[in-house]
Parts: sequence; C-alpha cells; structure tokens
Amino acid sequence: MAACEIDAGLRRLLELIMQERAAARGLDMRTLEAVASEKQALIELLQGLDAEALETDEDLSALARQVREENRRNAYLFWTGLNLVRDTMAFFERQVPPPGYGAAGLMTQSRPGGRLLSGRI
Repeated sequence: MAACEIDAGLRRLLELIMQERAAARGLDMRTLEAVASEKQALIELLQGLDAEALETDEDLSALARQVREENRRNAYLFWTGLNLVRDTMAFFERQVPPPGYGAAGLMTQSRPGGRLLSGRI
C-alpha cells in the first residue's frame, strides 16, 4: 500500500471515529451502526499496512498515533456507557417490591425488578 493510500485511509478512519463518537453521544443508533460497519471494513483494508512507511514518514506516524488515541477515547466512552447500563440494571434487580395479594387472597411475592424490567410498563 502506497504512502498516499495509507494517508487517505487513516484520514478517513479518523473521520469515521469522530462520526462514531458524535453518533454515540447523540444516541443515533442507525448512524452508529453504519459508521461502525464502514469503520470495520476500512480497518480490514488497512490491516496490511506497510509498517516501514509508518516508521519513515513522520506525518503518517503522527496521524496513526492520533487515530489510535481517538479510537481509545471512543472505546472508553463505550465502556463507561456499558458500565452505567450494567450498574443501573443491577440496581433495579436488587429492588424487591413489597408482597401483594393474588386473586385467591393469598400473599404473593413479586419478582425483583418489578414491571420496569419485565416490560409491562
């Protein structure tokens, strides 16, 4: 792969990473899926990068570092969001509603999480 092709690929990858972050922050799942798909295809294309070209060309090396740093920022954003969802789900799963009475007049214990997690709301 020539240096100009690598440069163009890395620049497009950087654009996609920024679009991915904007879509994630805006909770735009359609755009996020489309960008992630294009990003994956581009990464597979760039997989066989000429490491020597990156080492000898300082501009390419700097661009590759920037792509790596921005991609790590996105990974941290996604990881933080996932942990927030996990913590929220764990909180609601721990909530045990008070017992109620069934149609036969017997006391029944609702399952943890209540209607929110069961989808009955």
